[in-house]
Amino acid sequence: MALGRAGSVADQTKGGASRPVNLEGDSPEVVAFALLRYLAQLEQATARESGTVFDRDWMLDAYAECLAAVKGNRSVGGKKTK
Repeated sequence: MALGRAGSVADQTKGGASRPVNLEGDSPEVVAFALLRYLAQLEQATARESGTVFDRDWMLDAYAECLAAVKGNRSVGGKKTK
């Protein structure tokens, strides 16, 4: 996301209601969150077949991995990408 560019995402709460979440800027945390949203959409397409459960652990682990990737610290095959 470019600096100053805003985006929003619907935050699903109990009962199916949603509320907007505004994202602004290009900090590593905002970019990681945007990457997490994209990853969740991709994973959701095959969640039934793969058995993926989008629970608290999945969310936190996936965000941590996205943040590490954005910062160039994600390990791939035992090597850091940085």
